[in-house]
Amino acid sequence: MEFAVLLGFVALLALGMVASIPLPVTLTAGFAMFFLYGIARGKRAKDLLRLSMEGVRKVGGILVLFVIVGAITATWRAAGTIPMIVTLATHVVGPSTIVLASFLLCCLMSMLMGTAFGTAATMGVICMTIGNALGANPALLGGAILAGAYFGDRCSPVSSSAALVATLTRTSLFDNVSRMLRTASVPFALACAAYLVAGLLGANGGNMPDVQALFSQTFQLSPWCVLPALVVVALSLARVNVKVTMLASLACAIAVCVGVQGIDPASLPALVVFGYASHNAAIAHMVDGGGILSMANVVLVICISSTYSGLFEGTGLLDGLRSQVLRMGRASTPFTSVLATSLAASCVSCNQTLAIMLTDQLCDGIEQPNGELAIELENSVVTCAALMPWSIAATATLSFVGAPSISILAACFLYLLPLWTLALSVVEHVRPGVVRTRSARALGLAA
Repeated sequence: MEFAVLLGFVALLALGMVASIPLPVTLTAGFAMFFLYGIARGKRAKDLLRLSMEGVRKVGGILVLFVIVGAITATWRAAGTIPMIVTLATHVVGPSTIVLASFLLCCLMSMLMGTAFGTAATMGVICMTIGNALGANPALLGGAILAGAYFGDRCSPVSSSAALVATLTRTSLFDNVSRMLRTASVPFALACAAYLVAGLLGANGGNMPDVQALFSQTFQLSPWCVLPALVVVALSLARVNVKVTMLASLACAIAVCVGVQGIDPASLPALVVFGYASHNAAIAHMVDGGGILSMANVVLVICISSTYSGLFEGTGLLDGLRSQVLRMGRASTPFTSVLATSLAASCVSCNQTLAIMLTDQLCDGIEQPNGELAIELENSVVTCAALMPWSIAATATLSFVGAPSISILAACFLYLLPLWTLALSVVEHVRPGVVRTRSARALGLAA
């Protein structure tokens, strides 16, 4: 029965994707399927509802964080923070470095914004526009943008996926960020080298678009505009609580909106809730968006998905699969099992959030409760979700910038990170004492 229910859920997700059914609707049908399974196992409806709500309560803090993220994404646009950063970034781009620069600039923007979609819709659009003008290969550009967008989506202190993993694994977000940056150092360097070579080999001449003149028509491009971003960087380095950090940045952005951009304070509530909308059609596709309502879909997905964890625990639906995952981890390495599980979860879920929650549910107990599982999730499922051509993690990001689906093959960092972590896990399995060395700590192999 367990196999039939899980197979039915996979079929349900596939049907929803093919028929373009909204994911919350598909997930609600999945909830009904798991609920009926619990009834068939002799569980009372009241107990199943209680178990479902316990799952939602576990992620309650992350839902508040999403609300703040939505407000920040709108105010950063209106304050000119994103246009100012983009304008400054265009001064370092050239025909031979556009692919590498696109990767690095999207890494920077995603670290500041904590969202791949927001990065693609802002810096990604700019990089693709400049790259097209310079005659760069759109598939290479798309791959560099996709990889850069998920660099910060994975390890930014204001990333919703990083906060979700920390919540699920009951670990410190800032400790996780520190180790994520260390484990990514070698894949990041290799990706930079690959994009540099690709840019040098495929460089063509072209004209650089005047982004500054374009943005100056709508925004006051003052140095004060970057202050909200600097607040995030400074408070994150000081290890201030992430909610406090984001609220401080939000307050700073609102002050810049009023004091620098001259926005009417009475319009701020609508801006925060509904997002920013520019009156300049030439830049609207680059700066419009954000707002609390922009997070409604992901909040709904997490709310519904989180009910699954309680139902799975209460009914034992995943016990058989979990035992297989644990057996695989003992036969090879824990990360090998986590990576295989994350690939399967990413294939069937079509959504990063659900893939994270399913992988965590199946791999819970494969590592000691010392933060290892959090890093293994970040180095596998968080990025693997963007490698599935049918996942919204990939399709939405690439559609924002107008890149072809084949760009996924050029997202070097997203491949190198799990492969590098897999190699480290094998080394640690063969030589357990290596984790006590200074080089292992520098690479994030040890906490």
